[in-house]
Amino acid sequence: MHLNADVAGLESLPLRLMIVAVVASMSVVPAARMLDTLEDKEFVDRAKLQLENIVAAAQLLSVEGPGGVRTLSLDFSGRGDLRFRSLVLGGESGSANMSSVQLLLSSGSRILRTATAPEVWLVSPEGAALEVSSPVFELRLSALLAEGQLRMQAEAS
Repeated sequence: MHLNADVAGLESLPLRLMIVAVVASMSVVPAARMLDTLEDKEFVDRAKLQLENIVAAAQLLSVEGPGGVRTLSLDFSGRGDLRFRSLVLGGESGSANMSSVQLLLSSGSRILRTATAPEVWLVSPEGAALEVSSPVFELRLSALLAEGQLRMQAEAS
């Protein structure tokens, strides 16, 4: 067996393998960042849809009138860098947020949806805003008539 014809090719093989390894390792970090970005985008899209579902259920109950009840299964868990911190529904009558649903995120930002057509008063059983700190929960909305005013009582379990 004679290798004397292509000895130069054999000498350059380790260098080529090292170049391939360096290029491959340099592409891992951008790929991981891209995956995190996609996970965050999927989380935000799913969260917006769930907030819209809460608002739509509250508005539907307000049209139906007192006595109606809706239960929603909500999951705001995420696997990316962006995470659920809490969900705040409504507030006291006349407050700026009485018709809003706010998702507070780990980054300090928030996603806000408001029930405006028709306007719906969302309130906890105590008469204030309902704050939920668990990312997975059941939300029960009940249409009640109190002091001549229709309100959506929100309870989380």
